[in-house]
Amino acid sequence: MRRTWGAACLAACTFSTSAQAVLSVPPRVAAGESYQLAFVTSVGTHAASTDISFYNAWVQAAADAAGIGGGTTWSAIASTAEVDANANAPVSTKVFNLHGDLLATGYSDYWDGTHAVGAGIDYNEYGVGKNTNVWTGSHTDGTRAGNQVLGHATAVWGESTLSSGGWINHGTQSTAVSYSLYALSQPLTAPVPEPHRWAMLLLGVALTGAMAMRRQPA
Repeated sequence: MRRTWGAACLAACTFSTSAQAVLSVPPRVAAGESYQLAFVTSVGTHAASTDISFYNAWVQAAADAAGIGGGTTWSAIASTAEVDANANAPVSTKVFNLHGDLLATGYSDYWDGTHAVGAGIDYNEYGVGKNTNVWTGSHTDGTRAGNQVLGHATAVWGESTLSSGGWINHGTQSTAVSYSLYALSQPLTAPVPEPHRWAMLLLGVALTGAMAMRRQPA
């Protein structure tokens, strides 16, 4: 989705770059396997804009400021009158929060109304836990919530800690209020170690084992 220059500048000036996060592969993702990541922004915004690019720019700026945006596109999990959240932030594989918790196994699981029990999108772009309200403008299936989308006078919001449908649709509020946004990454692929790295790893394990055996008393 396009991101306007003005929105990008506003968002970039809002987020702090004083701390840097690391975009790590979740523990349950195997080498060569695809996955996506989701976070909730540490800084909130109003939801008065009708342009989805404003929200996309906001979450991208949050990722960039945290050091996890370079080379990775992040999109807002949000609906306006022109676009559904499930189209703006498409899910195509397993999705994890930035704590490594599995949220869903794919598109159908992600938009079935609930996430994995106990798992919310409640870690921000720095990997720090955040319990907050989040603008979504969406039904639990990721479609736009009628006249309660972002850009209208009032819109739907969700709660970041919830794994029930309330994660995306928990109530409505005036869009003049500042709430966070959810961000979803493009599909990523866990790196596959090069053959020489595997050899070095096995050699290291062998040497460690040999040293341990030599230290054993006769």
